[in-house]
Amino acid sequence: MTDKGLSQPIGVDVEAGCCRARRDARKIRVCHLATGDLWAGAEVQLTMLVSSLQEMSEFDTSVVLLNDGGPASELRRRGISTTVIPESRHSAASIVRQLVEHFARHQVDILHTHNFKDNILGILSTLPRGGCRRVRTVHGRGEPFTGLAAAKMRLYQGVDHFFTRWLVDRIVAVSVDLESHLARSFGAQRVMCIHNGIALEQVRVTKPPTELRQELNLGAQDFVIGTMGRLVPVKGLETFLKAARIIRDRKKNATFVIAGDGPLKDTLRALVRQYGLEQDVLFLGHRDDSYDILAMMDVLVLPSLSEGIPMVLLEALALARPVVASRVGGIPEVIEDRVTGWLVGAGREGELAEACMALMDDHDLAERLGLAGQQRVRTQFSARSMAERVANMYRNLLKTTQT
Repeated sequence: MTDKGLSQPIGVDVEAGCCRARRDARKIRVCHLATGDLWAGAEVQLTMLVSSLQEMSEFDTSVVLLNDGGPASELRRRGISTTVIPESRHSAASIVRQLVEHFARHQVDILHTHNFKDNILGILSTLPRGGCRRVRTVHGRGEPFTGLAAAKMRLYQGVDHFFTRWLVDRIVAVSVDLESHLARSFGAQRVMCIHNGIALEQVRVTKPPTELRQELNLGAQDFVIGTMGRLVPVKGLETFLKAARIIRDRKKNATFVIAGDGPLKDTLRALVRQYGLEQDVLFLGHRDDSYDILAMMDVLVLPSLSEGIPMVLLEALALARPVVASRVGGIPEVIEDRVTGWLVGAGREGELAEACMALMDDHDLAERLGLAGQQRVRTQFSARSMAERVANMYRNLLKTTQT
């Protein structure tokens, strides 16, 4: 029997299931549940984590997503067991029913969620499974909304907060800043910081920066100041464009690149026209060659108003790119100011512009910051280290259950 909403069959051969149960009797069965509708920082981090966990023989790791897209494709490409229950074709009640069947069939020991929607649905689905432990990763603070969207979000977050407070065993914060914030709501004994990590061997450039520049009609003399991420208010992109206007008035060889997509695209294009930057700003949209784009940049700018530890920051540093970023959230836990990058105040376009121009004027400083940032990521933010800490948390959770 199959369900057309699932990318894998609901039914399973009884004999094969029994054989698998015997074969994997000593394994810890972990299922990650996520929306999977975007290929953004949380999805990249999920992929990094489950890829590393898959290499540990004591774990049987799988993923369930509520959307079939980039994350699902990448997980399958890596050989990770991935099931999709498309939320566009199923009601919440239908999703819960299918999750209950999935968790029972796979005898899931630990459910690990990543956002409010999957956390609520996942908890409801595991209530019939006594002994199933629940873990929630919080990837950042909530983003600002207005109007009806804000009212809906408050409702969802309220339910999520209640479920997390009473029904989640461990809460993972991706930064010390976020850990402190969550501990005030949920208690320090249940909250732990596990920094995001990156698999350095997977950060590969596929074409020379000079070739990509030619494709984008950029010359060797152009100093490329770029940003990459979702085009949403929390990313502070209006500050980026205000800083670009300041820089353009003083430096004629600066070109500004915005890589990513999102609801603010038209608003940002209007600001570019308002600031007279039509010839200076390139909108690249979503790119599958993100490492190539980062490697082409002379400086990566992260003007965010709030952050956990953004993956694009780790990726840029892994490529030895100098970074100018807001002093918010977990960013200062990665960047030591003027040592492994340059920190500025959030929303302060003047500071941001001055930092970028300082790096334009001092190539040696820019190179030193990039190399120092690369070394910091190599030693302190590896995917393997992150996965080991998560694995230890899983082991301790099950020990608590068994005692």
